[in-house]
Amino acid sequence: MTVEWTPDGHLDLESPVMIVAFEGWNDAADVATGTIEHLALNWEARQIAEIGGDEFFDYLDQRPTVRHSAGVSRSVEWPRIVVSVCRPDGYAHDVLLVRGPEPALKWRRFASEFVDLVDTLEVSQVVLLGAYLADVPHTRPIPLTGTAFSRQRMAGMGVQASDYEGPTGMTGVLQQLLTEAGVPAVSLWAGVPHYVASPPNPRGTESVLSWLADNLGIAVPMDALRVQSRTWAEKVDAAAGEDEDLRDYIQSLEDRMDEENGVGVGIDPEPDRDRAADGDEMPLVDGESIAAEFERFLQGYHDEPDAG
Repeated sequence: MTVEWTPDGHLDLESPVMIVAFEGWNDAADVATGTIEHLALNWEARQIAEIGGDEFFDYLDQRPTVRHSAGVSRSVEWPRIVVSVCRPDGYAHDVLLVRGPEPALKWRRFASEFVDLVDTLEVSQVVLLGAYLADVPHTRPIPLTGTAFSRQRMAGMGVQASDYEGPTGMTGVLQQLLTEAGVPAVSLWAGVPHYVASPPNPRGTESVLSWLADNLGIAVPMDALRVQSRTWAEKVDAAAGEDEDLRDYIQSLEDRMDEENGVGVGIDPEPDRDRAADGDEMPLVDGESIAAEFERFLQGYHDEPDAG
């Protein structure tokens, strides 16, 4: 693994907690990486290292970007995973924030060397974040599911234990290897409405941040994010109000979640989208049409910089 340290990158860290999010397949609506971005901004994180190298990225899929000024090429930015450090006020640990594109190549090597990096930094706990598209309504709390290194820790997470089996991403690979290495590692997943998949989804990010605050005992400023969440919900409500079939579909999702006593209950990342939990058929709608409709109504939505 190519780890490039900043000049003051090798620090004496105080039992650091590491929070990790990868862009791409693991990050529906940018909820996971949006969480890292929020924390880095509000906790004034500073970069200490970056992970790069040709061996881990497919540049046909994860292309480098070029930056220009007045038509003159200035620089090429290559895909990289950034490691930052911060110390939240009143918290006894340093916090390491890891964010970047999910590696495309040589996963076993990357994961093994990532575990070595965790050991080198003497990380006390790793929290892996993810988000997936789910059959859930935007009018209900974002469902959170998780996995942990022990049954006791899982019971203390306060979320539904994930029973998902199927294709996994780098978060799933790291969870397993870290646990095998004896590193306390948990993963937290947010289920976001599939019919409004375009980022950002501030409600999803708010839910993940609230969990981090409760489980790690950290104060996380979220006033600005809560305002963004309300604005987002109002825009989605307005879009849904334009289409009777869509309103009926959302109502069916609400009924199913309520019948399952679904506040905070996780949904399988690959649910049956054609039938309700009680066996009755749910209204069928064209997913692509829904996405296009919401994109049109939400295109004016932009995140304001988080002020806290």
